[in-house]
Amino acid sequence: MLTEILINLFERDLSRLEEEIMAYDTEAAIWRIPEGIKNPAGNLALHLCGNLQHFTGAILGKNGYVRQRELEFSTRDVPRQDLINMIGVTRRVVLTVILGLTAEDMEKTYPEKVFASEMSTGHFLVHLSTHLNYHLGQINYHRRLTK
Repeated sequence: MLTEILINLFERDLSRLEEEIMAYDTEAAIWRIPEGIKNPAGNLALHLCGNLQHFTGAILGKNGYVRQRELEFSTRDVPRQDLINMIGVTRRVVLTVILGLTAEDMEKTYPEKVFASEMSTGHFLVHLSTHLNYHLGQINYHRRLTK
């Protein structure tokens, strides 16, 4: 049951992330940093892909992904199509890993301590979904602000 819910949420919200990036009028607007904004949409998209690929692909899926978190926020001017491709790869990784988890896996403690206390894998995946949604809202605001 939780697996189906998570698949639905990640599929929906990663599709929305692609739609938001595609909705920018220009590629330059994806990287614009208006006053009062810390991270442009491009960096938030890179961050979301790195975050999800690390915590699902590398930790749960053991696929060898190596995260470079500092580059998620310092890299600039990645072409829109490259961002879309990264989101697509991230979607496939996340959905494949989640589909491979059993109900028992969801109840197990997430294998890496991320916060002050341990939590189940299912709980942490819900957290990752809300993290995605939080930044998705920021990207939506950024896009409308830069029009």
